[in-house]
Amino acid sequence: MSWWIYENWTVERGGKAIVHKGACAFCKEGRGIHKEDSGRNGMWHGPFSTKGAAYSYARQLNRARTDFCSFCSKAT
Repeated sequence: MSWWIYENWTVERGGKAIVHKGACAFCKEGRGIHKEDSGRNGMWHGPFSTKGAAYSYARQLNRARTDFCSFCSKAT
């Protein structure tokens, strides 16, 4: 299983970094939900082999909020 981080610097003051399973419908192995990514709002980081490694990297991004995807990450 792979893990990815979506770093978004526009949605919240100070931005956020959200950890997703690669199979998450919002992640799609780092491709996201849009056909094309403009790069204006954020970027994907990964893949990471473990949830812990992804979270550790996400914390290093120093965003105001670092969290796990509420839709896909709770089960693991």
